Amino acid sequence: MNAELNHFLTQKFGEFLSDERKQFIESVLENRTEFIRVVLEDIRDPHNANAIIRSGECLGIQHYHIIENENVFKLGRGVSRGAIKWVDVHQYPESKTPTADVFNDLKSQGYKIVVTSPNKEATAPEDLALDQPIAIVMGNERDGISEEAKTMADEFIRLPMHGFTESYNVSVASGITFYSLVSKMRSFVENWQFDEQTKADYRLQWYKKCMARPDDYEKFFVKAFESEKI
Repeated sequence: MNAELNHFLTQKFGEFLSDERKQFIESVLENRTEFIRVVLEDIRDPHNANAIIRSGECLGIQHYHIIENENVFKLGRGVSRGAIKWVDVHQYPESKTPTADVFNDLKSQGYKIVVTSPNKEATAPEDLALDQPIAIVMGNERDGISEEAKTMADEFIRLPMHGFTESYNVSVASGITFYSLVSKMRSFVENWQFDEQTKADYRLQWYKKCMARPDDYEKFFVKAFESEKI
């Protein structure tokens, strides 16, 4: 979509939203990031998967990549409470080697693959170098990260534990990890926010998501735009 049409449609859809709603969307846009992405490898429990996405969305993380080796990812509203509506969930149903395909795709985009691990030699999240965009990989509740993921990882991080329990629940571990990394990113990374074109694209998407039957309205608005050009 060209920038002029995007601007026209945003104005038209914006006429249906209150000033308060539009101001809130602008606030979210200012705090959204693609610098950190999340990869969920074979999460078994859909409640955990949706809770992870909810935590990430609250912290401004836009993209979630789903690896389904054995377990099918199910979108749901329950725990996520609508978070799915506002983020991008990337699935790879045709892939025969999803872990390798997802990792290679992210690496080609300049992302460092950071895998969570109980290994005592792994780095604490607050000590991870944010010298390039990162993709945080959260593993299966039962088996953790796959051997393939460990082999392809660029770095490993772990959360400190000082109790008798061996590990955190994956959704809890994700929330702690995301908060630590997002806080550090906001303090030390330049240009972690959406660029202006990306903001414009999501502004229009989110305006549309606030309305019923947005596609019908868009068809009408596009015809109006085209008639002005004649």
